[in-house]
Amino acid sequence: MPELALDVVIASGLAAPFIPIFAALRREDLTAAQDFGRTVLTGAVLVMGAVAAVLFVVAPQTAGFIAPGFDAAQRELYVSLFRVMCITPVIFAASIALGEVLVAEQRFLFYGARATPLQPRHRNRDGRAEWQPRHLRPGGRGGPRLAPPPRHPYRRHPPNEFPTPAATRCPDEGDPRVHPAHAPKMASHPIEPLTFLFFTSLATTFGVGSVSAVSFARNFQSVPVSLIGVSISLAAFPTLAAAYAAGDRRRFTGILGTNLVTIAVLSIAAAGGLFLVGGFAIRVLLGGGEFDADDVARTSLVLGAFALSVPFEGLGHLLARAVYATRNTLLAVLASLAGFVVTLLVG
Repeated sequence: MPELALDVVIASGLAAPFIPIFAALRREDLTAAQDFGRTVLTGAVLVMGAVAAVLFVVAPQTAGFIAPGFDAAQRELYVSLFRVMCITPVIFAASIALGEVLVAEQRFLFYGARATPLQPRHRNRDGRAEWQPRHLRPGGRGGPRLAPPPRHPYRRHPPNEFPTPAATRCPDEGDPRVHPAHAPKMASHPIEPLTFLFFTSLATTFGVGSVSAVSFARNFQSVPVSLIGVSISLAAFPTLAAAYAAGDRRRFTGILGTNLVTIAVLSIAAAGGLFLVGGFAIRVLLGGGEFDADDVARTSLVLGAFALSVPFEGLGHLLARAVYATRNTLLAVLASLAGFVVTLLVG
């Protein structure tokens, strides 16, 4: 739920309108673009902080529909972990806002540089916890970005501006453009986390280990999607937005076509590899301790099903960003909602 709130409140509004608007401002006035970025960064942290505080209070009320199959002890643990997780969305709000600036500036090396927190994997025979890098979050969200790159304007001028009407105006039209583009995207962006909340809710009504199987399988499935679909789409997005803003439709379709073929070929190969060696990877990376052979088999079965979605999800990231580059977010929203309805019915 805290991650869903982050996706709805922060990530959804930044992914669609931010880069086209930032790019347009940057062409006209670099200082105005930097002021706009700092304004968004400040607003993201303040808004997410308020939302996180509300979630902390209402955490017990969410257990009934998120984990209907949990008993009292499991729900108590769920609420405790829920409240701990209310801290991280505030950090990631700043990270996402900074990341959008770096993508708009095509500074992908610094965009990919993140902290890698550790978590206990399991306890070994003498009772001591063994530590490993934290698993990828759904959608490929790793650790937060720690700071802007060296000599970046945000280091010289901290993000202390508050949102103003002038900071959210597009220079070529003079009208606020964040809110019209933001609203439809807010309806579609949470579809992915909602889908897996739905899967988790179903899994809580099955046998012990089902929730873990869904979660671990999703983590493995997200790796090729992140490495191929998300990475290529992020790199192509600023170029697509610039080509569309310049009215060069031929270049726009050429970039889109090349990246579609690249993602399709690589992600189909990755899905096949995941289907074939996923069980072995799960056994090597997760097996041991209380994660026994039955857990490995159950997670491998779920991963085999999730592997089928790798090419479609990878291509979906690029197609969605191509639509966002044109500032027409309604089409992507309708496609996402239709897919979600199908998922609910099939589930």
